[in-house]
Amino acid sequence: MTDFFAKDEIEAIARETSFVQRCFAKIDGLTFLNTLMFTGFNQNELSLNDLSCQLRDKYKIEITKQGIDQRFTVRSVEFMKVVLERLLTKIISQQPVTDSLSTFTSVRIKDSTSFQLPEDMVDKYPGSGGSGSKATIRIQFEFDYKTGKVYDLSLHPFNNHDQTNAKDTIETINKGDLIIRDLGYINLIVLRHIAKEAFYLNRLNSAYAYELKNGQFVLLDFVKVKAYLDKYNLNCIEKEVYLGEKKEFKTRMIIERMPEKEVTERLRKAAKEARNKKRELTKDYKSRAALNIFITNVDSQIVPNDQVRTLYRLRWQVEIIFKVWKSVGKIHGIKEMKTPRFETLLYAKLIQIMMNWAMLWEIGKVLWLTEKKIISPIKFFKTLKDRLYSLWQAFTSGVNKVASFITELYEMSARNHRLEKKKKQLSSIEILLTFIIQS
Repeated sequence: MTDFFAKDEIEAIARETSFVQRCFAKIDGLTFLNTLMFTGFNQNELSLNDLSCQLRDKYKIEITKQGIDQRFTVRSVEFMKVVLERLLTKIISQQPVTDSLSTFTSVRIKDSTSFQLPEDMVDKYPGSGGSGSKATIRIQFEFDYKTGKVYDLSLHPFNNHDQTNAKDTIETINKGDLIIRDLGYINLIVLRHIAKEAFYLNRLNSAYAYELKNGQFVLLDFVKVKAYLDKYNLNCIEKEVYLGEKKEFKTRMIIERMPEKEVTERLRKAAKEARNKKRELTKDYKSRAALNIFITNVDSQIVPNDQVRTLYRLRWQVEIIFKVWKSVGKIHGIKEMKTPRFETLLYAKLIQIMMNWAMLWEIGKVLWLTEKKIISPIKFFKTLKDRLYSLWQAFTSGVNKVASFITELYEMSARNHRLEKKKKQLSSIEILLTFIIQS
């Protein structure tokens, strides 16, 4: 990271993107990047005057807030975007290959998070058209749980749906990958592509799932499925089903009975929404609400029926990451500003998050291998946020200071950042170990 944040590397990107065009510009690329990355303010609090003060205090640069505002252009956006892309490439190239889950080349988890923006950004980031703001941004994030490699971190308008993104990024899927995604990414075109040389594990809503009985396709009846599970007190069953109106995609389906407490809560929320829309919940819907439905092309010898949900739980780690982004990073806190300024600040925040991600991953890996301790991402990121100024001082003082900072962070993580997991619930590391032992 110290090599990446070296002045020559960042200044080369600044000139490449035309963010810096003069040799003696008042604010060079590295100073601009550091100022935005290591500010103690969140975006909804950060003012141009704050940036002016920080430039004077940290770098002895005298510049008005109007002068700073003029730096936020499409060129500053492109500069930050390229810095993020290059940083991800650097992090990716350093990731070791592991033997975890040896059946799969990688275990790729993808999801998106979104938040509303001021309405004057609606032209670039149109929303869903509901009662909230007309402008909403969606961030797509995909990483490999085996190595920490990041495959996707990109900004999109809210109406660029997950299913659309799944089709747009189809060519990035490699032989032997295990793709774990939620309902929104389901698309038969994508599933067919994955099934050629890779593996998928998705939740399914149930639409157009057919069984082949006596040479005839029969629509799967989830009322009968639930009744069967209840009658014989089964936790889950497997079926071979065909998806799509043309019944052309055959897959393994695992149907799991949910705990009554979760079913009650799910039905309560659904009933409330149905009342608001003056609709009634059908018997079929109530039956499906009591079930978890998964599809996969992974053989049952590798992932038995009763462990499909356990493996799928790895996807929930991305929810924790989004929680960190919002609760600690405050990426969703936005005030009215011009779009290039917002995008520049957001990319700077994402660069900081990915730098923290690299430290979290490496420290977490060593702590697990040496002491069997699991790090809480939220605790880790909170500490980094509190020590942001110290991190900036380390980066501006050279590799030895950075090494000292990370050593202190490692020791603090061992003492104070341990994950407090729920009883009888496997951690993500333990989930991986379950399948490592099998494979």
